[in-house]
Amino acid sequence: MTFPVPQTSPEQLGSGHMSPEAIMMWEQLGRIGGVTAGQAFQRVREADETKLIDISGSDIYIGYALPGTLTTETKWKISRINTNNPISIFWADSSTLYNKKWDDRVTYTYA
Repeated sequence: MTFPVPQTSPEQLGSGHMSPEAIMMWEQLGRIGGVTAGQAFQRVREADETKLIDISGSDIYIGYALPGTLTTETKWKISRINTNNPISIFWADSSTLYNKKWDDRVTYTYA
């Protein structure tokens, strides 16, 4: 079974007490030394990822790619969690690069 993982909102992460302006400022500038003091700096934010999860027996495959990436494209990074005791987490072909196909996830070596 494969299903997408929903995106999280700032409210889900506990920033519901912040005004929209404060969230925007925090996202754009951030602060070193506290919220009201310190030097402002420019943050670089990573693009949101598409995440797919496939549960197959004791294995859970998790795929990460940029939004809009087809499952047949070689633009995925894939991990496998084995829920046997002890639980283990490995990357497809020991790579955390976006160089795999989601559709081929079970054919990779996980070590």
